[in-house]
Amino acid sequence: MTLQVAVPTLISLSTLASLGPVEAVAMKDTVINALTEHPFFKDIPLDPLAAAGTNLEETVRLTGLGDHSKIPDRTTHLSNVIKELTRVAFHVQLQAMDEESQLHTSGLPLAERRTRVPKNRGAVKTLTGFSATNVDEPGAALLNADSQEAAFGYQFQFTKLDPAVEENWVDDAPGPHRTCKKIMVHGMDPLSRYSFRGRGIGDDGPGPWSKVVTISIT
Repeated sequence: MTLQVAVPTLISLSTLASLGPVEAVAMKDTVINALTEHPFFKDIPLDPLAAAGTNLEETVRLTGLGDHSKIPDRTTHLSNVIKELTRVAFHVQLQAMDEESQLHTSGLPLAERRTRVPKNRGAVKTLTGFSATNVDEPGAALLNADSQEAAFGYQFQFTKLDPAVEENWVDDAPGPHRTCKKIMVHGMDPLSRYSFRGRGIGDDGPGPWSKVVTISIT
């Protein structure tokens, strides 16, 4: 007999953690519009999210105009918006514990709901097809890799320093990504060379790191 496990509806915190600056501003607006005077969700503080969003909007505007000196501020403001979105998400998740259908009216991203059949996914292998590409946005790069059936998440890191030194590597996001396609990395120094690597995460933990890819960031 195969055991099927019903998974409850949950807010996708990994989606929030992987938002880029422009995406975070849009998500902030969506959530505030959805929750303001909401008939079900009560007493959820939205002012801190609005204030963090205002700061991010300004640094996004300035960096879009070519002021690269504001990129570190944009990164900080992005982190603050993601933190406030996560704070709101916890309030929403708790209030909807017995009314999961209300989550669909919160404006927050939901994790895919499915009935899971526990199985052994097998071992995660070294990522293949890993690439890093410079993009038009200053201080940003696009990462891609071949997906693996054994992986339920993916971790990516970058460094401007010597990639041979393990301590130099920095995670591109606070948590793992659900996909390894079209991952945008932000907050790097323009006109610099950066190295990137990635790995899959499976039932038995993370797999080996991919080959290191080094490119110039504009």
